[in-house]
Amino acid sequence: MDVSVIMINYNTFELTKNALDSIFEYTSGLEYEIVLIDNNSPDGSGEKLKAHFGDRIKYIQAGANLGTSKSFNLGLRAAGGRYVLWLNTDILIKENFIKKLFDYMESNPRCGICGGNVLDFNGRPAHSFRKAFPSLWEEFKSKSLIVATFRKIFKRPFFNEYNYSGKPMKVGYITGADMMIRSDVFDKVGGFDEDIFMYSEEVEFTWRAVHNAGAEVISVPDAHIFHLEGASFGEKKFNERRFRAGIDGSVVMYTKCYGPAAAEKFLKMAARSYLKFCVIATVLFMREAKVQYAKKRAIVKQMLKKISA
Repeated sequence: MDVSVIMINYNTFELTKNALDSIFEYTSGLEYEIVLIDNNSPDGSGEKLKAHFGDRIKYIQAGANLGTSKSFNLGLRAAGGRYVLWLNTDILIKENFIKKLFDYMESNPRCGICGGNVLDFNGRPAHSFRKAFPSLWEEFKSKSLIVATFRKIFKRPFFNEYNYSGKPMKVGYITGADMMIRSDVFDKVGGFDEDIFMYSEEVEFTWRAVHNAGAEVISVPDAHIFHLEGASFGEKKFNERRFRAGIDGSVVMYTKCYGPAAAEKFLKMAARSYLKFCVIATVLFMREAKVQYAKKRAIVKQMLKKISA
């Protein structure tokens, strides 16, 4: 088996069905399997997908909402490919995407992890990777007023999040939307960290893959995938559950990669940033933005109090 594709469904029948249909339509030239884990979706979407696709997929019912790390590891135990591709269910492919990543991995034995250029569903560049691995300095830069202003103006990822070069390049980590991993990397460093429910699990894993297995992480720009981010959380502009999960994941990642003191500094930095943006939103009479930043700061402060206790 060349590639095992692992996907995790939670209440996203139509999106997952469309994603699987696109994989079956465009993927050729290699032997692959799809392992679909359903996190006990309340809407019954898992069973519907199982009935619809039958033996074209390996279906695993988790029996509970395990989050992404535990679910991925569950799928990993059923995977038989030389490479494992973690795909979100809110994706579409419109080219032989998996084969392009597979071919690159075959051509570069030093590459342990790779991913393509991610587009949103309107075909615009989207967050595909980070050029530098997350750190407190990178966090400080990303939450600066200058960066926030430029993001509002240009409304597109910076060069450190999307490969505009047209050539493969080393990056800090690949987004979990489309992360292909050489199977022997798992043999050396284990699976995803199950202390992370979701968000930042790919970052923490990449740290171990790079530092403990010597893996290179590569962006492959001629492979394109479309991604509708956060679909399992609905379409609200600010989703508290999603934001809280992201903060929780970041805290675990910083703790595992840099130590507890770094995690505490990360939260303090985030709290200061949200206070600053809250003040700016107040001055500019941006009521909705002010409310959102205030909510975010309250969640961060709550987490800070928890880990400082």
